[in-house]
Amino acid sequence: MKSTNTPQKIQRLLWMGAVVCSLFIMAGCTLSGINSEENIGEITEADLEAASKIIGESLSDQNSGVMASLNDAVTTFSSSGFGTSSAVSGSGGTVQDHDNSGRGSERNFSYSYDPETGIHTIAFERIVFDGDFSKSVVDTLKYIFTDNSGNFIAFPRQEKDRIETIDFKGFREGSIESSTKNSFFTRQDTFLIDGLTAATEILSIDGVHNGNGNFEGTNDEGDEISKSYDVNIEFLNIQIEKAVVEANGSLEEGVTGTLTFSINIRESKNGNSETKKINGTVEMNGDGTALLRFDGFRKVFQILLHSGEAKDQDNEFAGHIKHVNIEQSTFTLKNGRVVKLTDNTEVHAESDVMTLEEVALALENGDVVEAEGRGHVEGDLFIASKVKFEVAEDNHSDNTVDFEDLVVEVAPDDGLFALESGKEVRVTDNTEIDDSGDFQSLAAVADALADNKKVAAIGRGEWSTEVDNRIVATRVKFRLSD
Repeated sequence: MKSTNTPQKIQRLLWMGAVVCSLFIMAGCTLSGINSEENIGEITEADLEAASKIIGESLSDQNSGVMASLNDAVTTFSSSGFGTSSAVSGSGGTVQDHDNSGRGSERNFSYSYDPETGIHTIAFERIVFDGDFSKSVVDTLKYIFTDNSGNFIAFPRQEKDRIETIDFKGFREGSIESSTKNSFFTRQDTFLIDGLTAATEILSIDGVHNGNGNFEGTNDEGDEISKSYDVNIEFLNIQIEKAVVEANGSLEEGVTGTLTFSINIRESKNGNSETKKINGTVEMNGDGTALLRFDGFRKVFQILLHSGEAKDQDNEFAGHIKHVNIEQSTFTLKNGRVVKLTDNTEVHAESDVMTLEEVALALENGDVVEAEGRGHVEGDLFIASKVKFEVAEDNHSDNTVDFEDLVVEVAPDDGLFALESGKEVRVTDNTEIDDSGDFQSLAAVADALADNKKVAAIGRGEWSTEVDNRIVATRVKFRLSD
Protein backbone atom coordinates (compact mmCIF):
# COMPACT_ATOMS: atom_id res chain seq x y z
CA MET A 1 0.00 0.00 0.00
CA LYS A 2 1.30 3.47 -0.85
CA SER A 3 1.01 6.55 1.29
CA THR A 4 0.35 10.05 0.06
CA ASN A 5 2.83 12.86 0.53
CA THR A 6 0.62 14.80 2.93
CA PRO A 7 0.09 11.98 5.47
CA GLN A 8 3.79 11.29 5.36
CA LYS A 9 4.58 14.93 6.27
CA ILE A 10 2.04 14.76 9.09
CA GLN A 11 3.68 11.56 10.32
CA ARG A 12 7.08 13.28 10.38
CA LEU A 13 5.67 16.26 12.28
CA LEU A 14 4.12 13.91 14.82
CA TRP A 15 7.40 12.04 15.09
CA MET A 16 9.39 15.22 15.73
CA GLY A 17 6.73 16.40 18.17
CA ALA A 18 7.05 13.17 20.12
CA VAL A 19 10.81 13.64 20.23
CA VAL A 20 10.49 17.19 21.56
CA CYS A 21 7.95 16.06 24.18
CA SER A 22 10.25 13.26 25.31
CA LEU A 23 13.08 15.75 25.77
CA PHE A 24 10.96 17.97 28.00
CA ILE A 25 9.73 14.99 29.98
CA MET A 26 13.30 13.79 30.59
CA ALA A 27 14.28 17.30 31.62
CA GLY A 28 11.49 17.39 34.19
CA CYS A 29 9.92 20.37 32.35
CA THR A 30 12.65 22.71 33.57
CA LEU A 31 15.47 24.42 31.72
CA SER A 32 18.09 23.05 34.09
CA GLY A 33 16.75 19.49 34.17
CA ILE A 34 17.40 19.31 37.96
CA ASN A 35 14.82 17.80 40.24
CA SER A 36 14.94 19.63 43.59
CA GLU A 37 14.18 16.40 45.49
CA GLU A 38 17.41 14.73 44.33
CA ASN A 39 20.75 15.01 46.10
CA ILE A 40 22.84 16.83 43.48
CA GLY A 41 26.54 16.24 44.02
CA GLU A 42 29.53 18.36 43.08
CA ILE A 43 31.13 17.27 39.81
CA THR A 44 34.73 16.08 40.03
CA GLU A 45 37.32 15.17 37.40
CA ALA A 46 36.61 11.51 38.18
CA ASP A 47 32.96 12.14 37.29
CA LEU A 48 34.00 13.70 33.97
CA GLU A 49 36.18 10.69 33.20
CA ALA A 50 33.30 8.34 34.00
CA ALA A 51 30.99 10.44 31.83
CA SER A 52 33.47 10.29 28.94
CA LYS A 53 33.47 6.48 29.09
CA ILE A 54 29.66 6.33 29.20
CA ILE A 55 29.30 8.79 26.29
CA GLY A 56 31.98 6.90 24.34
CA GLU A 57 30.10 3.62 24.78
CA SER A 58 26.76 5.30 23.95
CA LEU A 59 28.20 6.51 20.63
CA SER A 60 30.32 3.50 19.69
CA ASP A 61 29.50 1.10 16.87
CA GLN A 62 31.31 -1.72 18.65
CA ASN A 63 29.24 -1.12 21.80
CA SER A 64 25.85 -0.98 20.02
CA GLY A 65 25.59 2.80 20.36
CA VAL A 66 24.55 5.63 18.03
CA MET A 67 27.01 4.66 15.30
CA ALA A 68 25.66 1.09 15.34
CA SER A 69 22.18 2.48 14.72
CA LEU A 70 23.41 4.77 11.95
CA ASN A 71 25.12 1.82 10.28
CA ASP A 72 21.99 -0.31 10.66
CA ALA A 73 19.72 2.50 9.50
CA VAL A 74 21.41 2.72 6.09
CA THR A 75 21.87 -1.03 5.71
CA THR A 76 19.74 -3.31 3.61
CA PHE A 77 18.75 -6.49 5.36
CA SER A 78 17.27 -9.95 4.97
CA SER A 79 16.79 -12.99 7.18
CA SER A 80 20.30 -14.12 6.21
CA GLY A 81 22.03 -11.04 7.53
CA PHE A 82 23.08 -7.48 6.91
CA GLY A 83 25.09 -5.76 4.25
CA THR A 84 27.30 -2.80 5.20
CA SER A 85 26.24 0.73 4.28
CA SER A 86 24.93 -0.50 0.94
CA ALA A 87 22.16 2.07 0.93
CA VAL A 88 24.86 4.72 0.95
CA SER A 89 27.53 3.35 -1.33
CA GLY A 90 25.54 1.03 -3.54
CA SER A 91 28.46 -1.40 -3.63
CA GLY A 92 28.81 -2.35 0.01
CA GLY A 93 31.33 -1.13 2.55
CA THR A 94 34.03 -2.95 4.44
CA VAL A 95 34.31 -4.59 7.82
CA GLN A 96 37.08 -3.25 10.00
CA ASP A 97 39.77 -5.53 11.38
CA HIS A 98 38.98 -6.65 14.94
CA ASP A 99 35.39 -5.58 14.35
CA ASN A 100 33.20 -6.35 17.36
CA SER A 101 30.00 -4.73 16.15
CA GLY A 102 28.53 -8.17 15.42
CA ARG A 103 27.17 -6.90 12.10
CA GLY A 104 26.97 -9.71 9.59
CA SER A 105 26.70 -12.51 12.15
CA GLU A 106 23.17 -11.96 13.48
CA ARG A 107 20.96 -14.88 14.57
CA ASN A 108 17.40 -15.69 15.68
CA PHE A 109 15.76 -13.39 13.15
CA SER A 110 12.14 -12.35 12.96
CA TYR A 111 10.75 -10.00 10.33
CA SER A 112 7.39 -8.42 9.52
CA TYR A 113 6.03 -5.70 7.25
CA ASP A 114 2.84 -3.68 7.76
CA PRO A 115 1.68 -2.18 4.43
CA GLU A 116 -0.77 0.13 6.24
CA THR A 117 1.96 1.96 8.16
CA GLY A 118 4.94 1.12 5.94
CA ILE A 119 6.85 -0.23 8.97
CA HIS A 120 9.40 -2.98 8.47
CA THR A 121 10.28 -4.63 11.81
CA ILE A 122 13.28 -6.85 12.26
CA ALA A 123 14.51 -8.41 15.51
CA PHE A 124 17.64 -10.49 16.12
CA GLU A 125 20.51 -11.20 18.49
CA ARG A 126 24.12 -10.09 18.13
CA ILE A 127 26.55 -12.19 20.15
CA VAL A 128 30.30 -11.60 19.90
CA PHE A 129 33.19 -13.43 21.56
CA ASP A 130 36.58 -12.05 20.56
CA GLY A 131 39.44 -12.58 23.00
CA ASP A 132 38.70 -10.61 26.15
CA PHE A 133 35.70 -8.85 24.53
CA SER A 134 32.21 -10.31 24.65
CA LYS A 135 28.83 -8.83 23.83
CA SER A 136 25.26 -10.11 23.92
CA VAL A 137 22.58 -7.76 22.58
CA VAL A 138 18.97 -8.17 21.50
CA ASP A 139 18.01 -5.65 18.79
CA THR A 140 14.60 -4.57 17.51
CA LEU A 141 14.72 -2.21 14.52
CA LYS A 142 11.82 -0.47 12.78
CA TYR A 143 12.13 1.15 9.35
CA ILE A 144 9.87 3.21 7.11
CA PHE A 145 11.41 3.62 3.65
CA THR A 146 9.93 6.29 1.36
CA ASP A 147 10.75 7.66 -2.08
CA ASN A 148 11.01 11.35 -2.97
CA SER A 149 7.20 11.48 -3.32
CA GLY A 150 6.58 10.07 0.14
CA ASN A 151 5.44 6.64 -1.08
CA PHE A 152 6.22 3.60 1.05
CA ILE A 153 8.81 1.15 -0.30
CA ALA A 154 7.84 -2.43 0.49
CA PHE A 155 10.97 -4.08 -0.94
CA PRO A 156 13.98 -1.95 0.11
CA ARG A 157 16.61 -4.48 -1.01
CA GLN A 158 15.25 -4.70 -4.53
CA GLU A 159 14.36 -1.01 -4.78
CA LYS A 160 17.19 0.62 -2.83
CA ASP A 161 17.76 3.15 -5.64
CA ARG A 162 14.31 4.62 -4.92
CA ILE A 163 14.92 5.21 -1.21
CA GLU A 164 15.09 8.92 -0.40
CA THR A 165 14.10 8.96 3.29
CA ILE A 166 14.32 6.50 6.17
CA ASP A 167 12.39 6.82 9.43
CA PHE A 168 14.32 4.57 11.80
CA LYS A 169 13.73 3.47 15.39
CA GLY A 170 16.12 1.11 17.11
CA PHE A 171 15.85 -0.49 20.54
CA ARG A 172 18.75 -2.48 22.02
CA GLU A 173 19.19 -4.26 25.32
CA GLY A 174 22.31 -6.14 26.32
CA SER A 175 25.61 -6.45 28.11
CA ILE A 176 29.29 -6.02 27.28
CA GLU A 177 32.33 -7.39 29.07
CA SER A 178 36.02 -6.70 28.41
CA SER A 179 39.28 -6.51 30.32
CA THR A 180 38.52 -2.91 31.32
CA LYS A 181 34.76 -2.77 31.81
CA ASN A 182 31.42 -4.48 32.36
CA SER A 183 28.24 -2.75 31.27
CA PHE A 184 24.51 -3.45 31.10
CA PHE A 185 22.33 -1.14 29.02
CA THR A 186 19.23 -0.29 27.07
CA ARG A 187 19.49 2.15 24.16
CA GLN A 188 16.83 3.73 21.96
CA ASP A 189 17.54 5.69 18.77
CA THR A 190 15.07 7.65 16.65
CA PHE A 191 16.38 9.00 13.33
CA LEU A 192 14.98 10.76 10.28
CA ILE A 193 17.47 10.37 7.42
CA ASP A 194 17.10 12.28 4.12
CA GLY A 195 19.10 12.26 0.91
CA LEU A 196 19.70 8.60 0.14
CA THR A 197 19.13 8.72 -3.62
CA ALA A 198 22.01 9.33 -6.00
CA ALA A 199 20.72 12.86 -6.65
CA THR A 200 22.31 14.10 -3.41
CA GLU A 201 25.88 13.91 -2.12
CA ILE A 202 25.04 14.35 1.56
CA LEU A 203 22.85 12.47 4.00
CA SER A 204 21.21 14.75 6.57
CA ILE A 205 20.10 13.24 9.88
CA ASP A 206 17.80 14.44 12.65
CA GLY A 207 17.75 12.23 15.68
CA VAL A 208 17.65 11.53 19.39
CA HIS A 209 19.37 8.84 21.46
CA ASN A 210 18.17 7.81 24.92
CA GLY A 211 19.93 5.23 27.07
CA ASN A 212 20.41 3.97 30.59
CA GLY A 213 22.39 1.29 32.35
CA ASN A 214 25.18 0.35 34.72
CA PHE A 215 28.87 0.80 33.99
CA GLU A 216 31.78 -0.77 35.84
CA GLY A 217 35.36 -0.22 34.70
CA THR A 218 38.79 1.17 35.51
CA ASN A 219 40.37 4.52 34.74
CA ASP A 220 43.90 5.14 33.47
CA GLU A 221 45.28 4.91 37.03
CA GLY A 222 43.63 1.54 37.60
CA ASP A 223 40.97 2.90 39.97
CA GLU A 224 37.56 1.25 39.79
CA ILE A 225 34.57 3.12 38.36
CA SER A 226 31.04 1.93 39.17
CA LYS A 227 28.08 4.05 38.10
CA SER A 228 24.48 3.84 36.96
CA TYR A 229 23.33 6.42 34.45
CA ASP A 230 20.78 7.70 31.99
CA VAL A 231 21.77 9.76 28.98
CA ASN A 232 20.05 11.83 26.32
CA ILE A 233 21.83 12.80 23.08
CA GLU A 234 20.30 15.13 20.49
CA PHE A 235 21.50 15.67 16.91
CA LEU A 236 22.01 19.29 15.84
CA ASN A 237 23.48 19.31 12.32
CA ILE A 238 24.66 15.78 11.62
CA GLN A 239 25.61 14.95 8.02
CA ILE A 240 27.29 12.05 6.26
CA GLU A 241 29.34 12.65 3.11
CA LYS A 242 28.68 9.73 0.79
CA ALA A 243 31.94 10.07 -1.17
CA VAL A 244 34.01 9.73 2.02
CA VAL A 245 32.11 6.60 3.06
CA GLU A 246 32.60 5.07 -0.39
CA ALA A 247 36.32 5.83 -0.32
CA ASN A 248 37.01 4.61 3.22
CA GLY A 249 34.33 1.95 3.69
CA SER A 250 33.57 3.45 7.11
CA LEU A 251 30.49 5.43 8.08
CA GLU A 252 32.35 6.86 11.08
CA GLU A 253 34.84 8.60 8.79
CA GLY A 254 32.10 10.36 6.84
CA VAL A 255 30.01 11.78 9.68
CA THR A 256 30.33 15.43 10.74
CA GLY A 257 28.33 17.84 12.88
CA THR A 258 27.49 18.38 16.54
CA LEU A 259 25.58 16.50 19.21
CA THR A 260 24.43 17.83 22.56
CA PHE A 261 24.11 15.54 25.54
CA SER A 262 22.75 15.44 29.07
CA ILE A 263 23.81 12.67 31.41
CA ASN A 264 22.76 11.80 34.96
CA ILE A 265 25.30 9.68 36.82
CA ARG A 266 24.21 8.06 40.07
CA GLU A 267 26.20 6.37 42.79
CA SER A 268 25.54 5.30 46.38
CA LYS A 269 27.80 6.18 49.28
CA ASN A 270 27.15 5.18 52.89
CA GLY A 271 23.53 4.46 52.09
CA ASN A 272 22.95 7.84 50.40
CA SER A 273 22.28 8.16 46.68
CA GLU A 274 23.96 11.03 44.85
CA THR A 275 23.31 12.22 41.31
CA LYS A 276 25.73 14.14 39.09
CA LYS A 277 24.12 16.01 36.20
CA ILE A 278 26.52 16.78 33.36
CA ASN A 279 25.82 18.50 30.03
CA GLY A 280 28.02 19.07 27.03
CA THR A 281 28.62 18.71 23.29
CA VAL A 282 30.23 16.21 20.95
CA GLU A 283 31.82 17.44 17.73
CA MET A 284 32.09 14.80 14.99
CA ASN A 285 35.39 15.32 13.14
CA GLY A 286 34.82 13.28 9.99
CA ASP A 287 37.85 11.07 10.65
CA GLY A 288 36.33 8.41 12.88
CA THR A 289 36.81 10.51 16.02
CA ALA A 290 34.85 13.13 17.97
CA LEU A 291 35.71 15.77 20.56
CA LEU A 292 33.76 15.63 23.82
CA ARG A 293 33.41 18.87 25.81
CA PHE A 294 31.60 19.51 29.10
CA ASP A 295 29.66 22.68 29.89
CA GLY A 296 31.58 24.73 32.48
CA PHE A 297 34.78 22.62 32.38
CA ARG A 298 38.01 22.89 30.41
CA LYS A 299 38.52 19.13 30.20
CA VAL A 300 38.27 17.69 26.65
CA PHE A 301 38.16 14.03 25.61
CA GLN A 302 38.54 12.48 22.19
CA ILE A 303 36.12 9.65 21.39
CA LEU A 304 37.02 6.89 18.92
CA LEU A 305 33.64 6.28 17.32
CA HIS A 306 34.18 2.63 16.42
CA SER A 307 35.55 1.35 19.73
CA GLY A 308 34.12 4.02 22.06
CA GLU A 309 37.52 4.57 23.67
CA ALA A 310 37.81 7.99 25.38
CA LYS A 311 41.21 9.72 25.36
CA ASP A 312 41.95 12.58 27.74
CA GLN A 313 43.26 15.37 25.52
CA ASP A 314 45.55 16.60 28.30
CA ASN A 315 47.73 13.51 27.95
CA GLU A 316 46.59 11.45 24.92
CA PHE A 317 46.03 11.92 21.21
CA ALA A 318 44.79 9.86 18.25
CA GLY A 319 43.70 10.53 14.68
CA HIS A 320 44.58 10.74 11.01
CA ILE A 321 47.63 12.84 10.12
CA LYS A 322 46.78 15.74 7.81
CA HIS A 323 50.31 17.07 7.12
CA VAL A 324 53.87 17.00 8.44
CA ASN A 325 56.39 19.77 9.16
CA ILE A 326 59.74 18.01 9.24
CA GLU A 327 61.70 21.19 10.09
CA GLN A 328 59.52 21.81 13.16
CA SER A 329 59.36 18.08 14.02
CA THR A 330 55.57 18.29 14.13
CA PHE A 331 52.56 16.73 12.50
CA THR A 332 48.98 17.98 12.43
CA LEU A 333 45.99 15.71 12.94
CA LYS A 334 42.81 16.10 10.93
CA ASN A 335 41.07 17.54 14.01
CA GLY A 336 43.64 20.36 14.12
CA ARG A 337 45.84 19.15 17.01
CA VAL A 338 49.57 19.79 16.44
CA VAL A 339 51.86 17.12 17.89
CA LYS A 340 55.60 17.69 18.36
CA LEU A 341 58.26 14.99 18.53
CA THR A 342 61.41 15.55 20.57
CA ASP A 343 64.65 13.66 21.07
CA ASN A 344 62.96 11.95 24.02
CA THR A 345 59.88 10.79 22.08
CA GLU A 346 59.63 7.00 21.99
CA VAL A 347 58.35 5.62 18.66
CA HIS A 348 56.53 2.31 19.20
CA ALA A 349 58.55 -0.63 17.91
CA GLU A 350 55.53 -1.98 16.00
CA SER A 351 54.89 1.26 14.11
CA ASP A 352 54.44 0.87 10.35
CA VAL A 353 56.78 3.85 9.85
CA MET A 354 59.39 5.11 12.30
CA THR A 355 60.19 8.70 11.25
CA LEU A 356 58.37 11.84 10.16
CA GLU A 357 60.15 11.60 6.82
CA GLU A 358 58.53 8.20 6.28
CA VAL A 359 55.18 9.61 7.38
CA ALA A 360 55.50 12.44 4.85
CA LEU A 361 56.39 9.98 2.08
CA ALA A 362 53.37 7.80 2.91
CA LEU A 363 51.09 10.86 2.74
CA GLU A 364 52.61 11.81 -0.63
CA ASN A 365 51.81 8.31 -1.87
CA GLY A 366 48.17 8.86 -0.95
CA ASP A 367 48.17 6.55 2.09
CA VAL A 368 46.19 7.28 5.24
CA VAL A 369 48.48 7.49 8.27
CA GLU A 370 47.04 7.22 11.79
CA ALA A 371 48.89 8.29 14.92
CA GLU A 372 48.22 7.74 18.59
CA GLY A 373 50.25 8.35 21.69
CA ARG A 374 50.73 10.02 25.03
CA GLY A 375 52.43 13.16 26.34
CA HIS A 376 51.47 16.59 27.64
CA VAL A 377 50.29 19.98 26.47
CA GLU A 378 52.58 23.02 26.23
CA GLY A 379 50.78 26.07 24.88
CA ASP A 380 49.37 25.22 21.45
CA LEU A 381 51.50 22.08 21.07
CA PHE A 382 51.11 18.54 22.32
CA ILE A 383 54.56 17.23 23.26
CA ALA A 384 54.61 13.50 22.57
CA SER A 385 56.40 11.16 24.94
CA LYS A 386 55.20 8.08 23.02
CA VAL A 387 53.82 7.69 19.51
CA LYS A 388 52.71 4.89 17.22
CA PHE A 389 52.19 5.34 13.47
CA GLU A 390 49.95 3.04 11.44
CA VAL A 391 49.59 3.20 7.68
CA ALA A 392 46.06 2.20 6.71
CA GLU A 393 45.68 -0.33 3.94
CA ASP A 394 45.08 1.02 0.45
CA ASN A 395 41.54 2.16 -0.16
CA HIS A 396 39.49 -0.74 -1.42
CA SER A 397 38.63 -0.97 -5.07
CA ASP A 398 35.00 -1.51 -6.04
CA ASN A 399 35.87 -5.19 -6.49
CA THR A 400 37.12 -5.70 -2.92
CA VAL A 401 34.83 -7.25 -0.32
CA ASP A 402 35.08 -8.29 3.32
CA PHE A 403 33.08 -11.17 4.72
CA GLU A 404 32.15 -12.55 8.14
CA ASP A 405 29.62 -15.35 8.30
CA LEU A 406 29.04 -18.98 9.25
CA VAL A 407 30.41 -21.66 6.94
CA VAL A 408 27.65 -24.05 5.80
CA GLU A 409 29.46 -26.23 3.26
CA VAL A 410 33.06 -27.06 2.31
CA ALA A 411 34.62 -28.67 -0.77
CA PRO A 412 38.32 -29.00 0.20
CA ASP A 413 39.38 -30.65 -3.07
CA ASP A 414 37.93 -27.75 -5.05
CA GLY A 415 39.23 -25.07 -2.65
CA LEU A 416 35.71 -23.77 -1.99
CA PHE A 417 33.44 -23.07 0.94
CA ALA A 418 29.94 -21.60 1.13
CA LEU A 419 28.68 -19.03 3.62
CA GLU A 420 25.26 -18.89 5.26
CA SER A 421 24.54 -15.69 3.33
CA GLY A 422 24.77 -17.66 0.07
CA LYS A 423 28.17 -16.34 -0.98
CA GLU A 424 30.81 -18.79 -2.17
CA VAL A 425 34.49 -18.31 -1.33
CA ARG A 426 37.50 -19.75 -3.19
CA VAL A 427 40.78 -20.39 -1.38
CA THR A 428 43.89 -20.34 -3.62
CA ASP A 429 47.61 -20.83 -3.13
CA ASN A 430 47.82 -17.06 -2.59
CA THR A 431 45.19 -17.00 0.17
CA GLU A 432 46.62 -16.26 3.62
CA ILE A 433 44.96 -18.44 6.27
CA ASP A 434 45.36 -16.75 9.65
CA ASP A 435 47.28 -19.08 11.96
CA SER A 436 45.63 -17.49 15.02
CA GLY A 437 42.33 -19.08 13.98
CA ASP A 438 41.00 -22.42 15.17
CA PHE A 439 41.50 -24.14 11.78
CA GLN A 440 44.28 -23.78 9.22
CA SER A 441 42.82 -25.74 6.30
CA LEU A 442 39.54 -26.40 4.52
CA ALA A 443 39.86 -30.08 5.39
CA ALA A 444 39.93 -29.21 9.09
CA VAL A 445 36.86 -26.98 8.63
CA ALA A 446 35.07 -29.82 6.83
CA ASP A 447 35.86 -32.20 9.71
CA ALA A 448 34.49 -29.68 12.22
CA LEU A 449 31.23 -29.31 10.28
CA ALA A 450 30.96 -33.11 10.11
CA ASP A 451 31.18 -33.11 13.93
CA ASN A 452 28.24 -30.63 14.01
CA LYS A 453 30.47 -27.76 15.10
CA LYS A 454 29.79 -24.23 13.91
CA VAL A 455 32.64 -22.47 12.13
CA ALA A 456 32.76 -18.77 11.21
CA ALA A 457 34.90 -17.39 8.39
CA ILE A 458 36.22 -13.82 8.60
CA GLY A 459 38.25 -12.45 5.73
CA ARG A 460 38.80 -10.28 2.68
CA GLY A 461 38.91 -10.96 -1.03
CA GLU A 462 37.78 -9.83 -4.46
CA TRP A 463 34.64 -10.62 -6.38
CA SER A 464 35.26 -13.26 -9.00
CA THR A 465 35.15 -12.01 -12.59
CA GLU A 466 34.05 -15.45 -13.80
CA VAL A 467 31.47 -16.71 -11.29
CA ASP A 468 28.68 -14.57 -9.83
CA ASN A 469 28.46 -14.32 -6.03
CA ARG A 470 31.91 -15.89 -5.57
CA ILE A 471 34.73 -14.27 -3.63
CA VAL A 472 38.38 -15.13 -4.25
CA ALA A 473 39.88 -14.83 -0.75
CA THR A 474 43.13 -12.96 -0.15
CA ARG A 475 43.03 -13.79 3.55
CA VAL A 476 40.72 -15.70 5.85
CA LYS A 477 40.45 -16.71 9.48
CA PHE A 478 38.38 -19.68 10.62
CA ARG A 479 37.14 -19.83 14.19
CA LEU A 480 34.72 -21.88 16.24
CA SER A 481 31.37 -20.17 16.82
CA ASP A 482 28.65 -20.97 19.33
